[in-house]
Amino acid sequence: MFKNYFKIAIRNLVKRKGFTLINMVSLALGLTGGIFMLIYTLDEFSFDNFHHYGERIYRVNTVFVDSKTGNESYNSTNAWPVGKILESDFPEVENVVYTITWPKLDVKADEETLSPRMAYVTESFFDVFSFEQLKGSPSSALSQPYQAVITETMESRMFKGKDGLGQEFFLADSIAVKVGAVVKDAPENSHIQFEVLLSQSTFERLVGLEDYMTGWGNINMTNYLMLREGTDAESFKEKARSVYMDHVGDMMRSWGSEAFLKFEPMKDIYLRSQAGNSLGSLGSIERVYMVLGICLFTILLACINFINLSTARSVDRFKEVGLRKVVGSSRSALIIQFMTEAFLLTALGLFIALLLASLVMPVFNELVNKTYSLENLLTVEIALGLFVLILMISLLAGYYPSVYLSGLQPVKILKGKFSPGSTGVSLRKSLVVFQFFISVSLALGTLVVLNQLDYMQEKELGFAKDEILVVNASKIPKNRIESLKNEMVNIAGIQGVTYSNGIPGRPGWIGQIAYPEGRETENPVSVEYLSVDEDYMNTMDLQIVSGRFFDPERETDRLEGLVLNERAVKLFGWDTPEEALGQKIVSPSTTPQGTVIGVVKDYHQLGLQNSIHGIALDWAPDYSYWLSLRFDPAQTANIIANLQGKWASDFAGADFKYFFLNEDFERLYQAELRMAKMFRLFAGLTLLVSLIGLLGLVSFMIQSRSKEMSIRKVLGAGVPQIVYTLSKEFILLVIIASVLALPVAWFFGKEWLQNFAYRSNINFVNFFVVITGSILITFAVVGLQALKAAFGNTVSGLRSE
Repeated sequence: MFKNYFKIAIRNLVKRKGFTLINMVSLALGLTGGIFMLIYTLDEFSFDNFHHYGERIYRVNTVFVDSKTGNESYNSTNAWPVGKILESDFPEVENVVYTITWPKLDVKADEETLSPRMAYVTESFFDVFSFEQLKGSPSSALSQPYQAVITETMESRMFKGKDGLGQEFFLADSIAVKVGAVVKDAPENSHIQFEVLLSQSTFERLVGLEDYMTGWGNINMTNYLMLREGTDAESFKEKARSVYMDHVGDMMRSWGSEAFLKFEPMKDIYLRSQAGNSLGSLGSIERVYMVLGICLFTILLACINFINLSTARSVDRFKEVGLRKVVGSSRSALIIQFMTEAFLLTALGLFIALLLASLVMPVFNELVNKTYSLENLLTVEIALGLFVLILMISLLAGYYPSVYLSGLQPVKILKGKFSPGSTGVSLRKSLVVFQFFISVSLALGTLVVLNQLDYMQEKELGFAKDEILVVNASKIPKNRIESLKNEMVNIAGIQGVTYSNGIPGRPGWIGQIAYPEGRETENPVSVEYLSVDEDYMNTMDLQIVSGRFFDPERETDRLEGLVLNERAVKLFGWDTPEEALGQKIVSPSTTPQGTVIGVVKDYHQLGLQNSIHGIALDWAPDYSYWLSLRFDPAQTANIIANLQGKWASDFAGADFKYFFLNEDFERLYQAELRMAKMFRLFAGLTLLVSLIGLLGLVSFMIQSRSKEMSIRKVLGAGVPQIVYTLSKEFILLVIIASVLALPVAWFFGKEWLQNFAYRSNINFVNFFVVITGSILITFAVVGLQALKAAFGNTVSGLRSE
């Protein structure tokens, strides 16, 4: 029986080639979106699912609550004593892992210097996390100083394919470290990524740490804990929440805040974390939902095309349905027949979709910042997902046409008394409006994103980001910096050199607490500490608004001088930059601390997503590691060649690493750039699917009205009148869709722009241009078909009468 259904379905599809082709192409486009939706969402939701004890693992975050405003700030790191206290004072805790990623040191093995992804961890790391072990004992290696666990890829790079177990490599050229174990590379779907793990006792020796319990001010340790089986997690979280306030509450209050612990489930870290991730990348649940929603809309639009074309062509199948019912076919058999045709069309569309997906995969990878390949399609999960997707699309696209057609009354059909009525026409109109509502909404959303990107890229930032070359000088001996600066200035094309611990886009030490002297408990302020030299202002083209910048000839400037930005002046409670001059600032960590000698105009250190924050600049080259060079772009190649030669001759152990400040600053906008590309791609895709459906619908509508058009021409109607008659209905539908899309796009665009401290305004003139463009494109598609009908043969249109 089913074989017969398939034979008849194939026969009908071949007979109606135009209907088949249009539906197959639109379904293929929808399924292409479905393929990407499956790959992306399955991958994103698979993060960290491979850990055996995943349900019991939590990351410990620190939440600071501002005493004045109540604002919360989340940190994925903790003070050094936190993990020890959780382990010793709370019986619910089975294990605690300490991890930290500094000091960041290069490794040298077999005369090659590498910069691997590195962390210092406690021996409990592999007891808690389920990374696959290959050789040696990771826990044993991590229990001893100057021992390491490396991945198999790092073993191959370090030791050129030889067995690395028991071999030595060197940290910072001189510190010997033994390989105690080799493990599999961390899975791509892990939020913890590493190539080299050093023991925590190695970290302790490198920084001279003797007692964790004195490090309450060092909030830079990432802790994970594993609860004992059967523990009431919610009860434990409430019980352990106030560790900071119980132990150092007075200190926290003196900082102008309170601090609490927040325990983040392992499964939530990658997609839902508010605290960041120092050990790997972070995803975004909002981005997952956006991709999911857009792909589902694309599939839905393809299904709408099928419904519209099927109901529009129903007149062709009235007699077929009537004859089938007369000879005994049941309604259920007819439904199965029509559903079989929908399934076959969807399956054919899938083959085209697989080809399209392979061609578009590089573009999609760029949009979502992934490295998917065709191999990702060859998994049981994807195969099962595609099968379910085909069934769902077949049901969604085929159910209404099959029920509609199978419900026709054979007697009326065969007597020629059946009229399709207005129900099908109304449905088709509603679906066309919905299609263009989605397409126009995405197009308008794309415009909002692009407008904000243009605003961010064109807005004056308060510093000169162009023609600045930044060199990583962290491996240069501090006693060589001054002479190196003088040598660089003498290189043709270099116009200025400065040394600092932070640059725009890569801040210095954020979150440093300081107070105006004498008001320690009244006005604690959190600022960014930026160590600079005397040339920073001129090289970065900052503007002084009061006082002076650093003069190294003045001993007081070097030893005590501080320069603030305007925002810091306000935070410290002074009304004007002039009032700040001569004021003293103190800090519990001694950074920043000194006397204000100058104030610079506010500038955007962190990009336009964030409000300008307080910055305290200090003359302290010893803390710095970025060399920023203002240069003549006409001599770029010569400058880089000269610098590479100097590094090779004078600093053989230090790789020459550099970047251009303007390109690096654009990195802050990568998420928005990818979103803009995604919106453009999917807005174009949904519009294409809608236009394909519209083209088919218009063609069949004109075909069904050929006699009407012939009669109009006989009665004297001209070409413009006929084109107007055939086009007005569809143009009106697109206008309605655009009017409905306008407030929706405005509302969601306004909400999205709230994510930016500095944002553009929604330009309704641009909205008008997009809507007008959509109407003109629709008119072009409909008008061309209408013109074809208007110039058609009048006699052939009336012949059957």
